[in-house]
Amino acid sequence: MEHPKPTASTVYKLYGSSRYCAFPDCNEPYIEVDRNTGIKICNTEVCHIHARRENGPRWDASQCPEENRSDSNLLLLCRKHHAVVDDRRNEEFYTHDLLKAWKAAQEREEGNSLASDDLEAIAQTNVIITAETVNMGGEGGAAPGAGGGGGAAIGANAQGGSGGDGGRVHKVGRLAEASTLIPWNEALHRTPDERPPGSGGGGAPAIGDDAVGGRGGDGGDIHLGKEFLQEGTYRVVVGRGARLPGEIGGASYLARIAPDGSTEPVTPKADGALSGDSYLTVDLPEIDAAAIERDVRVCCLTVVEGAAIENGAHAVKRFALSAWDVQEFPAEIVFDVLTAVTKRSDERVGYFVSLIFDGEEKARIAVSAPEREDGYMTTSFSFQIGAYFENEGRCSIIAHASGISLCETAIEIRRA
Repeated sequence: MEHPKPTASTVYKLYGSSRYCAFPDCNEPYIEVDRNTGIKICNTEVCHIHARRENGPRWDASQCPEENRSDSNLLLLCRKHHAVVDDRRNEEFYTHDLLKAWKAAQEREEGNSLASDDLEAIAQTNVIITAETVNMGGEGGAAPGAGGGGGAAIGANAQGGSGGDGGRVHKVGRLAEASTLIPWNEALHRTPDERPPGSGGGGAPAIGDDAVGGRGGDGGDIHLGKEFLQEGTYRVVVGRGARLPGEIGGASYLARIAPDGSTEPVTPKADGALSGDSYLTVDLPEIDAAAIERDVRVCCLTVVEGAAIENGAHAVKRFALSAWDVQEFPAEIVFDVLTAVTKRSDERVGYFVSLIFDGEEKARIAVSAPEREDGYMTTSFSFQIGAYFENEGRCSIIAHASGISLCETAIEIRRA
């Protein structure tokens, strides 16, 4: 989950209410003058007391979007102290109560009269209005059906993620050029925090040696055309955007509502797109028939509870779950999946795991078997895959590559 960014007026209000970084005894001013150019530059960043994104520092799930982006949840810190405060290792020291006390002290300071060039410095400087210290994630698509930007990467031999593919455009039932969408773009324009229909999400960042940034999500399909409808009641069904590991965006379509309340699609379904988690990196070969002949095997695939590495081995609370109890539908479910691959030590291979429910692929994760140095050995590892379920049923989890089924397991989704 992610709340919208604070508005520009809220940010300017923060800068006008005080003069210095909120960290105790820090006298760093908000605006400095560059000695070489004489131009004013912004020396501070907007810090969230409660994170803007889920799993960020001091996240509060009970906050609504307006509470999260309001002045009362924000304070100004110099760049150094913003990094310190938002470091997850320091979370027990820099609590929300402590930051609120800093906020109160900051508000008791003398106000700051902002000149026009002060406002320009604040607007043009990369003020990071996020709960994280560094935001390197790729931007989501900014036009209908546009693919998301790839995530950035920092580190020796690191690679940025690739951008997502644009969605397919259909006009009157036939594939059309993307330029067909140009007249629609302006009408459907959205801000970066309110993405237009079918646009792909941004790729995740990566830090470390040989790190690879996440691929941006693909744009969903778009259908253009006219439909001559019979008299009746209709509903536009908008597919849910992907937000769980590997989740595939839901299809959108126009449906006719029958007298008994059931719905029936009357237009072709515009399919949602695969998430950025669903693609192998460019340097990772997919398992093929030749690799299977060389004894590459996916020999285990099972849903577990609490998968973790302890003393170099996997430790789980419960192994091979056959059922998943849900208190209330619809429900978001993220499965921990333990798998094992037998392969040659010098082969680095990848494959896919799909989650199938009611005959529909709900999620797909690209996975790679870690390398080992001891010959024909079994490598075990775990990953997460998630989907949105609207009702009970049997769910299949299938490992596959190059159109070949490698391993399969099943789990029952049932009401508790």
